[in-house]
Amino acid sequence: MGERVRVDTISETDVPEYRRAVEMSSERIRPWNPVNAGDLAYHLGRQSDEHRTFLIRALPEFRAREHTVVGKVNVTGITRGRAFNGVLGYDAYDPYAGRGLFADGLRLVVDLAFRAQPHGLGLNRVEAAVQPGNVRSAGLLRSLGFRRRGDYPRYLWLGDASGREEWRDHVVHGVDRAEWPPERYATHDHDRPVVVVTPTGRPPVDADVAAARALAIELGVPLLRERSGSWARCLDDAVTGAVVLADLDEARQEGVRAHDVVSATDLADPASITRVALEARFRAHG
Repeated sequence: MGERVRVDTISETDVPEYRRAVEMSSERIRPWNPVNAGDLAYHLGRQSDEHRTFLIRALPEFRAREHTVVGKVNVTGITRGRAFNGVLGYDAYDPYAGRGLFADGLRLVVDLAFRAQPHGLGLNRVEAAVQPGNVRSAGLLRSLGFRRRGDYPRYLWLGDASGREEWRDHVVHGVDRAEWPPERYATHDHDRPVVVVTPTGRPPVDADVAAARALAIELGVPLLRERSGSWARCLDDAVTGAVVLADLDEARQEGVRAHDVVSATDLADPASITRVALEARFRAHG
């Protein structure tokens, strides 16, 4: 229980009030999640060590007259063994949406997810996937300290506000028990790989630039090939790492510390580019 909300497991008696909450919120939810005011019965039949459903309810002094259900949170796909992780799916309901009550409740659910059994779920990691356009949902996760974990094209088969269904891209955010509770809007973790690509000539020819750019795309980092000041200062501002297209002696003289040094000719095909990128990420991570 928090200062404004409490978290409950679900029961048959919740069905009527849950239905009212979903029906009130259907137009706001529909562009992002399926809307089914009768789906609590489905979740009641699935409660197990692999699937848990919680309702967030407003405490008496914060309740609206329509109903008390602030939101619903499913913790699904729970795996144990050596993983101990689960996936969050959730909806916030009107008239409570936008007042911060759902964030309070979701924080309590994550607390339960990380709490040791039998009083909690005993998980090590929880994740939640949101569509790129669902800024409000992603902002909620970031406000709780979730970090962006990765992009998943064609992740879920979902409809939009018009009912048109297709595979929707999602961005996954996550947090683990060792870092919970993190600071709000916790900074993302980056390996910050730095790779120096030496050109075949001076100035670099078009093929050198294309090879270095392909490596930068594979790594998801900027390509630096024109200096503004020293290379070392440019890299200080490259917070995710960088591919530097430069003469090696020149880079070393300016104090560039690279995780790998390759020639543009070493990046002749996609397999070579991928290998260099993977090795650079490994060295930066270590």
